[in-house]
Amino acid sequence: MEIGQVWYGKDETAYKGVAATIQAITARNVQLHFDQVINVDGVKLRGEVMSKRKFERMFEQFEQGGLF
Repeated sequence: MEIGQVWYGKDETAYKGVAATIQAITARNVQLHFDQVINVDGVKLRGEVMSKRKFERMFEQFEQGGLF
């Protein structure tokens, strides 16, 4: 996990289909910028600060989808 890396929302999460760029990292949190506006629990977000634990549950480094 490094600043500037792009991670992708996992299937079956509110972040599915979202590309998140890491903007900052602290000891416990990750600040993200999303490639689109998303709706999480009725709140529209273009970015978010979340715990590293939640981030690892919601995102993965490699894009999902087919090979071609």
